[in-house]
Amino acid sequence: MRIIFFGTGKFGIPTLEKLLASDHQVLAVVTQPDRGKGRGHKVLPTSIKTAATEKVPEITILQPEKASDKRFINSLQEKNAEVFVVVDYGQILTQEVLTIPDKYCINLHPSLLPKYRGASPVNRTIQNGEIETGNTVIKMSERMDAGSIIAQDKTSIGDAEDALDLIERLSLTGGELIINTLSEIENNQENFTEQNEKEATYADKLKKKRAG
Repeated sequence: MRIIFFGTGKFGIPTLEKLLASDHQVLAVVTQPDRGKGRGHKVLPTSIKTAATEKVPEITILQPEKASDKRFINSLQEKNAEVFVVVDYGQILTQEVLTIPDKYCINLHPSLLPKYRGASPVNRTIQNGEIETGNTVIKMSERMDAGSIIAQDKTSIGDAEDALDLIERLSLTGGELIINTLSEIENNQENFTEQNEKEATYADKLKKKRAG
């Protein structure tokens, strides 16, 4: 299938690499703009941009300041994608963007939705002493992490496993889940399960604490 991948952080790299190695056609990669980092504010590319250009130097990279930008939306429409795959992108996609692909947009979220919607699901899962978590692939809607569930896998959390370890492990299994889900979509075999709003919980973004 014709895919456009949206991602920014390291969590999405295994999914992107699996897509690039698959029979699917990755038409473009959308990521956040290059930003200044560190004390020197050196402008650096995102983790996804680096991974994409290392694998496929000629790949089209799109870096809109805002995903609602009209010129960006026009460029997406011109590519005639069937599915948008979104993993740790960092911007809210409007309904106008969500309706561009021939089929729909899917998102990989590292929790067992509807639990831990939001920005920091893995950290909150660890903090709350959960013994089980997993990945969920949803058909995206305008409401954050509230779309219909297409696929889900579960895993136990190790006694000594911290958030960084768990994020890395979920990123690897998440890549496999996306590939399997795309196969179902391609063959019109996907099933949709609505999320139970009564069971929804939220994982707010972590706040940095000042030293001292």
